[in-house]
Amino acid sequence: MPGPGLDLIGEAEITEVLEVLRSGYLARFGPDDDPRFGAKVRHLEEAVCGWTGVDHAVAMNSGTSALLSLFACLGIGPGDEVIVPGFTYVASISSIVYARAVPVLAEVDETLNLDPVDVEARITPRTRAILVVHMLGNPARLDELKAVADRHGLALIEDCAQAFGASYNGRKVGSIGVAGAISFNVFKTITSGDGGMAVTDDEDLYRRLFAFHDQGHLPLRNGVEVGSRSMLGLNFRMTELSGAVLLAQFRRLETILSTLRANKNRLKSLIAEQPGVRFRVLPDPDGDIATHLVVQLPTTEIARGLSRELGSRVLADSGWHIYTQMEHLLARRTASGKGCPFDCAQFYPEPIEYRPGMLPRTEDIVGRSMSIGIGVADPNLGSAFGVTIRDGASQIESIADRFLEAAGHYLG
Repeated sequence: MPGPGLDLIGEAEITEVLEVLRSGYLARFGPDDDPRFGAKVRHLEEAVCGWTGVDHAVAMNSGTSALLSLFACLGIGPGDEVIVPGFTYVASISSIVYARAVPVLAEVDETLNLDPVDVEARITPRTRAILVVHMLGNPARLDELKAVADRHGLALIEDCAQAFGASYNGRKVGSIGVAGAISFNVFKTITSGDGGMAVTDDEDLYRRLFAFHDQGHLPLRNGVEVGSRSMLGLNFRMTELSGAVLLAQFRRLETILSTLRANKNRLKSLIAEQPGVRFRVLPDPDGDIATHLVVQLPTTEIARGLSRELGSRVLADSGWHIYTQMEHLLARRTASGKGCPFDCAQFYPEPIEYRPGMLPRTEDIVGRSMSIGIGVADPNLGSAFGVTIRDGASQIESIADRFLEAAGHYLG
């Protein structure tokens, strides 16, 4: 199974979905005076607000939609730049591109998240926002990144797609920047197949987000509100079917997190004494959701050999997550092939280029890193080697033994 939530789908999710199907209300809106209407999406938004400690949430059909909506509603567009890590899921970058702004790629450090020093060095008069991505369940250095954003008057946006449930210094990710984006894709902590959410404490931003995702309507509308629509919007709404699955999944969240953390700690303790093995840096070890145990090795050659022997791959070979493997970004391919940001001479007379080698530190770090899956089995990341959330002590020990045997061939 790709992610921990998907691996646990059972009667609770089936019961929630059947309730929606029997009600006849499949869209997120319905009459509050009809007891058959369960308002699953609205209750999900309320639950996530309570969990993350934010005031507002807008459920959407994907994490990508949440990111694109945030850029649009923060007024980020042609002539603007957004700093984003070069190691991230491609949607972090493509959502900037389709906001017609320029993604400025920055280095990651041993956390596999944005390096605050490199971020500050890349700020220009055109920079409008920093998109911090909490990669593979590990919160970034939010104190330092927020300080950089505040010094320069920039919006700090949190991409929490791979880290729903994570925290940083006692606060849930998504609640520290101006807004956060969450994904409920099949590889995420909890899932409805696809789905997403934007969260924020800013009421004005919330109202704009809701209108943008719901054809310009006011929040939590009933009816079409002709004459009251605040803007031309789009349709990124989540359905009641997705909301129903996620409500059942959300009730499992604490159990999912505690199980993942226990399994990761056990596996880490079994392989930690192997010479030559290091682990990525965790700015807040207690806040990591523990979907991945990232091992960092002395050289790229050792990492590639070891990962191949285990049927895995180094993170540098991930086609979805490292900029050097994003051929559509390197070639600047968009749907129309024209207009901002790549065909935008009024703002950028010189061509915008992305090429392998432009982030040497990132390439070195991900080239020496492999992920052992703890609750996420994503062959693209190489994390098909690992354990699932249903596995117990014997499976964890077996994976540790396999890793140590293979590591002995390369590390002695």
